[in-house]
Amino acid sequence: MSAWLARPAARLALWVVTVRDSFMLLLPLTLLGVTATLLVNLPFPAAQGWLARLLGGGGQGAAQQVMSASYGMFGLALAVIVSVRLARRLAHDADSEALPQAWVAMAALVNFVLWMSVTGGPAALSLGYHALLQGMLIGLATAELLLPLATLCRAAPDYDCEPMFHHAVCMTVPVALLALLVLLAASLWAVLAPLLLDGLCGWSRSLAPWLRHEWLLNSGAVLLNHLLWFVGIPGNEILDQLSRSLFGVTSAAYLPEANWRPLINAFGLPGGAGATLGLVLALLIEVREGPLRRLAMLSLLPSAFNISELLVFGLPLALNPLFLLPFLLVPLLLTLLAAAAVHGGLLVVHDVGVPWATPMLLSGYLVSDSWRGPALQVCGLLISTLIYLPFVRRAEARRVRKQSAAFETTIQAIVAPAQPHLRLMALPGQAGLIARGLLATLSRDIGTPAVTLAFQPKHDRQGVAVGVEALLRWRHARYGPVRADATVSLAEESGLIGRLGAWVLEEACACKARWNQLGLGYIVMAINVSPLQLDAPELPLLLARCLKRYHLHPCEIQLEITESQAISLHQVVDRNLAAIVDMGVTLAMDDFGMGYSSLLHMRRFQIHAIKMDGSLTRDVLTNPISRDIIQTVAALGQARQVEVVAEFVESAAQRDALAALGCDVFQGYLYSQPLPADECARYLLAAGMPARSHFSLPR
Repeated sequence: MSAWLARPAARLALWVVTVRDSFMLLLPLTLLGVTATLLVNLPFPAAQGWLARLLGGGGQGAAQQVMSASYGMFGLALAVIVSVRLARRLAHDADSEALPQAWVAMAALVNFVLWMSVTGGPAALSLGYHALLQGMLIGLATAELLLPLATLCRAAPDYDCEPMFHHAVCMTVPVALLALLVLLAASLWAVLAPLLLDGLCGWSRSLAPWLRHEWLLNSGAVLLNHLLWFVGIPGNEILDQLSRSLFGVTSAAYLPEANWRPLINAFGLPGGAGATLGLVLALLIEVREGPLRRLAMLSLLPSAFNISELLVFGLPLALNPLFLLPFLLVPLLLTLLAAAAVHGGLLVVHDVGVPWATPMLLSGYLVSDSWRGPALQVCGLLISTLIYLPFVRRAEARRVRKQSAAFETTIQAIVAPAQPHLRLMALPGQAGLIARGLLATLSRDIGTPAVTLAFQPKHDRQGVAVGVEALLRWRHARYGPVRADATVSLAEESGLIGRLGAWVLEEACACKARWNQLGLGYIVMAINVSPLQLDAPELPLLLARCLKRYHLHPCEIQLEITESQAISLHQVVDRNLAAIVDMGVTLAMDDFGMGYSSLLHMRRFQIHAIKMDGSLTRDVLTNPISRDIIQTVAALGQARQVEVVAEFVESAAQRDALAALGCDVFQGYLYSQPLPADECARYLLAAGMPARSHFSLPR
């Protein structure tokens, strides 16, 4: 039984998520409509006059046209977006071929227009906000029914025809059958809807004596309004339609026996549906960066004029269970507070009509003709902000957790072993978005304090510090430290590696020059070079300029060639490496034994040092195969008079085992973690100069 119930619950959750995501996808349309609505409904005659002068005589008409092109198409757009997104998710969940998106969208469009045409309604409103509920339902139904119909009517593939023609033929019958079903359902609804409306009106008349009490009337109106908004239906439009038969209110003026419209508008809804001005302030207080902060900034001005669609559909408040409680509670509490103030004699509501877009404070003063109206609004704004704050805090914490998880997933995809065969910028979904954002930020951060170098000492068999490795460090403003291998992979794919590598070379040489002034000339500075940099003809010239600028001897610098990419067989690479060796700079192969063709490089290049791959050195004490590989590589190094460096040395026992196997130099946390330049200099000075330098520095 529980399993049977779980399936409908999971499908309902899928529908909710699809509709909520569709609202967010339509945020540009919402923003366009909000802007036009604000321009059309400015409550100040002076502002309207200024707008008319600015835009000319047709400014108001142009704004109305923008509203028609955005809000006026919202229901239709929602039906199309919901159907496409749900069809794709259903096909993914069922491990079946996704339906062509163009035909899903076409079916949703046809079904929506059919439904609205048969069920009736004002032509100008049939595609927009008044049809949000219909758009949601048509979109969901189109995706749910089109997939099984397409499966049922699927024809054998014709391998001789074009794919576009094949899909068009295959989708014709399912789209037509679904349109027929929608037509039948719409015809049935057109017959049943008047009967249901008559029943509702009869029920409302039986409640009329109870609805004369404004406490119940205000509470019912607010709750109905916001429950409708929560599912994406403009509640104020429904209340306007129901007010004539249900409430008997025909004017926006104050009526003692039905005191809901002026009271709710002025005091229950500062900022629009959900009293969202308090939500905007809570977002600005609690959220320091990210999309919620940007949305709050965008929503601040519209909310001041009681236009809340950006938050309802952009946060979104609609279909978001996290905000359901404050979304209902805040306006209800503020409305009852205002009603209590009226009954307690603290507030007098005058018989005036105030446009709904009138900003807070001004609307309170116009309704009450007293300072008490604005004071009550300020009190309500404070209450709504305090109520929304913990919910905003929870929403932001959840967003940060999801963002961190997405970031880690992206980093893992970037550094995956198979990644060189996959374009990082083409990663699907959020991973690709994060990767592109990281690259854009990295490009801006090079040369700023966000990108730095750390230095990890190297020690010989006697424990004497003989060198350091310069390690790239990048601290992203939002995500914090980014793995160096991920940073390099991003730079390699985007073509940024040349600029980044030049900065690293310049910074490391400048640091070495400062250290030489402290008496650390005997320390060898190892600098990582990407294989892609070896293809650049200007690399030897760049290295020579750095040596000359900072008065460094070539033997003070060692280039470590990392195998994040395959080293090209191009002659430019051979010439570059030969020129670098000729000038006296030594070469080291990083992660030796695990790269693309490490052994071949020893024959191709004049290598001074090889660095054992960390996956081998980490488990040298426990894995006999790793010990055999290390011993073999070390023997090769000794035979070729090549220095063997062991990375990730974290214990004395591990170091002793590696030394016994033939390693010459050790690097790892046993001696020191990577250090900033000044701290590393102090460490090296404390370690002292070796009794016999590995090389002499001619001056």
